[in-house]
Amino acid sequence: MSSKNVLFLGAGASKAYSASPTGLLMPIACDFFSTFEKLDIYHNPWVMRDALFDFVARVKNLDPNIFFQNDIDIEDFYTEVEMYLNSHKGDRQIERIFAFKTYTQLVFIFSAVINAIQNGPLSSPHTLLAKNLGSDDLVITFNWDTLLDRALRDLGTWTTDEGYNFSPKSIYRDGWEAPMPSQRAMPKLIKLHGSVNWLSSHPISPEEAIELTQESSPDTVWVYESTKSPYACHAGRFIDGFEDFSYGYYPPNILDDRGKPAPDGYLLVRARPGFISKGSASSSGLVSIPLIIPPVKEKNYHGFGILFDDLWDEAGKGLVNAEHIIIIGYSFPKTDIKSNELFINAFMKRTDFPLVTILDPNPERIANKFKMEFGIPDSKLRVIKGYFSEQTDVDSLFAFT
Repeated sequence: MSSKNVLFLGAGASKAYSASPTGLLMPIACDFFSTFEKLDIYHNPWVMRDALFDFVARVKNLDPNIFFQNDIDIEDFYTEVEMYLNSHKGDRQIERIFAFKTYTQLVFIFSAVINAIQNGPLSSPHTLLAKNLGSDDLVITFNWDTLLDRALRDLGTWTTDEGYNFSPKSIYRDGWEAPMPSQRAMPKLIKLHGSVNWLSSHPISPEEAIELTQESSPDTVWVYESTKSPYACHAGRFIDGFEDFSYGYYPPNILDDRGKPAPDGYLLVRARPGFISKGSASSSGLVSIPLIIPPVKEKNYHGFGILFDDLWDEAGKGLVNAEHIIIIGYSFPKTDIKSNELFINAFMKRTDFPLVTILDPNPERIANKFKMEFGIPDSKLRVIKGYFSEQTDVDSLFAFT
């Protein structure tokens, strides 16, 4: 079945959200840590950053307080942490333990920054996008935020039960509940790098690979949507005051998976620093973690089974069948080889050219890429120079014929 419109969203689309009570915009790679430092969560003792600071102080031999004030590229830093972790494969000693702790703390911190900034009124630009999406349209995004998810849900045209192109095991709506597919047509939202409201079990890292602690298959996804009451989470550290699709540092624990048993001859032990207070919520269940592909150069899609293979395949099919492809705020960085291959492979399977609209503050290189590398003729290409914002004429964005 053809998709009339395929939206392809990059970081520039998330930057359009200007209604955050924090007064901040979504960060990009080079200003992530300076943005984190400006948020209240930076000073919250439940927001764990001890391993992160230890890595900078001990491995990099730098002052963390000064280091994170600079324009540090989070992709470069995250990659450095991952390389250090991988350099200690087969090592059960303290270095691998601390490196892995740094790696997982970054997942929580990364998600917490996004949740804190998007924790405000509905995004007007994303609501305009949602209003223009029909049931046969498709959104493909690399963004981890839930700005469009929430806008779609609030319009009543989309549900988390079936709108992500997979069936979650459970959805948290003031308690875990099974998804209820409606079989109605709705636009699909494909998130190629995961989402802050997708959850998996907190991993462990023995001598070699990183392993999920859930008994369910690794491609199982739990989805967080909303809560009215405190939920069970790590050490009961529930943080109140968040809008739907956003949460405090710890997401809800998983209650319908008992977790993997320990291998023969081993015992699983949970421990946490005694100097940090417990919260007043329950701590029952399997500890969860945001299911995102972190911003590292070598992205590990296979740690979640076939989940991301299926999502990328579906994105490719959408590009093959699209009548109109609208690129918003995605610059096609040279290092993102996988996205480049996604378009090349899709266009090679087509028998015609789609209409292509590019909205970007610096669209010239992207437009040239579509003409020279993807073979799109000028007659099928529309270039709009500018930022995606509340002032964007979204109706005309969709109206290219």
